[in-house]
Amino acid sequence: MTVRLGLIGVGAIGQVHLGAARGAGVKIAAVADLNEDQAGRIAKEFDIPRVHFDPQALIDSDEVDAVIVAVPNLHHAPLAIAAMQAGKDVLVEKPMALTVAECDRMLDAARRHDRVLQVGFVERGSAVAETARAFIESERLGRLYHIKANYYRRRGIPGLGGWFTTKAMSGGGPLIDIGVHVIDLVMHLAGFPKVKRVSGQVYANFGPRMKNYVFENMWAGPPRLDGVCDVEDAAHALVRLEGGVTMELNAAWAGNFPAGSVQNLLGLFGDKGGITFQLAGDEVRIATEEQGHNVDLIPALRPAEKFQQQLKRFVHSVETREKPFATGEEGRAVQSIIEAVYRSSEAGREVEVE
Repeated sequence: MTVRLGLIGVGAIGQVHLGAARGAGVKIAAVADLNEDQAGRIAKEFDIPRVHFDPQALIDSDEVDAVIVAVPNLHHAPLAIAAMQAGKDVLVEKPMALTVAECDRMLDAARRHDRVLQVGFVERGSAVAETARAFIESERLGRLYHIKANYYRRRGIPGLGGWFTTKAMSGGGPLIDIGVHVIDLVMHLAGFPKVKRVSGQVYANFGPRMKNYVFENMWAGPPRLDGVCDVEDAAHALVRLEGGVTMELNAAWAGNFPAGSVQNLLGLFGDKGGITFQLAGDEVRIATEEQGHNVDLIPALRPAEKFQQQLKRFVHSVETREKPFATGEEGRAVQSIIEAVYRSSEAGREVEVE
């Protein structure tokens, strides 16, 4: 069986998926985008035979077996649900949805229609993540007690004034945009312990300045100064997990701190050893004890192209009906942490997570 994929959304992240599909030898049968000029141009560039200007037309097509949803966050849940109702398996970009309630509706659709639902937690497939996972599964850490999840940018607000900074379309700022990556990755490495309570605070110190926001480059830019910025640009939280494990979470699009070793630092600390690495870095460091000495181990990394790995794993699940590498249930768990941080910040206190 050759799985025929359809891609909804040919913007920046959609084009990353197309490049990964080309590199992995995965067939893209059709694309859909409301921007007709861009859809036609991208389809020609990637030699894609079918172009639709209405996502529903792609969803209803008999020439597509499974769908990649790569559009603004607002549309993740409705398009994924529509695709599953039409008998299509779905790879949905992160975050899974805007809210936990939307995640629940997606999970219900997947169960009702017996569909594969994979969430685009692409960082799981990086070389550092795969290496860290292997050492953690060998039980080198012992009893886990604390986790660090950092993703800082000094001046990295994407598409200022556009959909990224418009809460109604994005659901929030860096917490739901880049924080989602590190939350998922450390939870994945820790085996997804149950979330108990969250104490968090979000801040909006830089984005609302709009005209006075100082930056050097901008993903999804240029800025639209007549647009909206009503989301946070930094989020900080302490997450309490089952078994007394704690997670320190920091995610920022903008902040006054220099670049350095803590910017994208992830770590899991146990009573026998600890493991740290940079998101998208090139080194994993294991701190442990051997023969009465403190030692650091730095294993060689195996090359990995994370977007290609993600697509290959999705296609494998579609073909075999095996559980996807990043499940909808895990996407919901990540969303529950994000939602709890926002609730805690608004309430000014620690909140319970169901």
